[in-house]
Amino acid sequence: MADKDKKQRFEKTISGIQQRYGLKAIQPLKQTSSAPIPHLPTGFPDLDAALGTGGLPHGRITELIGMPTSGMSTLALKVIASVQRQGGTAVYLDVPHTFDPDYAHRCGVNLRQMMLVHPYYGKQAIAMLPDFAVNGGFGLLLLDMPLSLQTTHQEQLSSALGRLLAPLHQSGAVLLCLTSLQPTGDGSLSTYPAQAALPHYASLRLLIQKERWLYRRQDIYGYTAQVKILKNKLGLSGHTVPITITFNGTVKSDEGGVVP
Repeated sequence: MADKDKKQRFEKTISGIQQRYGLKAIQPLKQTSSAPIPHLPTGFPDLDAALGTGGLPHGRITELIGMPTSGMSTLALKVIASVQRQGGTAVYLDVPHTFDPDYAHRCGVNLRQMMLVHPYYGKQAIAMLPDFAVNGGFGLLLLDMPLSLQTTHQEQLSSALGRLLAPLHQSGAVLLCLTSLQPTGDGSLSTYPAQAALPHYASLRLLIQKERWLYRRQDIYGYTAQVKILKNKLGLSGHTVPITITFNGTVKSDEGGVVP
């Protein structure tokens, strides 16, 4: 009898919540678990497979961390090319003013199908984020901001990211944040502040580290890198995916495998 009373109270609670907040507020897991998660491919099939979603999840925040020349910018440009192939538009907030149009073109980016924004300073870039997210109309919003500037404007960034969650979910856009580590570091997270806001709001966090250059005689024709899945709310984390990037007029991605 006690079990029957518990079940009735439980059903009454569920019914009350659905009446106040809508039927979709609570659903049995079996109704949603089999549905594919909308995603944006990274351009690296092995990485997409390791993420478990097929790529960067739509309507959420992804953080990509790396040092200069680690492969971070290449991976970001491959994501821009991916959203363009789907017919979407990318907005690139280039705080350090390091965007290279020629290299982007060789990575497959259609320069006419993206918007490049050069904020004068980090605080201005953060202030722009909610405007782009609320107005929508794009598939990818990319914020390129060094870790030093994120730390300086930590409180403002936290407030802006909190306001972005609902508009991103409604629009289905991807917010990709590039966090540049200090060039003098070892490429690890040793300099990443524990109180940073972005790791809290991001559904997916990736750390990319360049392994070695690839030589053909005396010429460099590419490099290998490791992408570690630091956080993944929609799949498994902790895996490391090796990737190979080669260039000869165009920048191509060759696959490696998944390392537990």
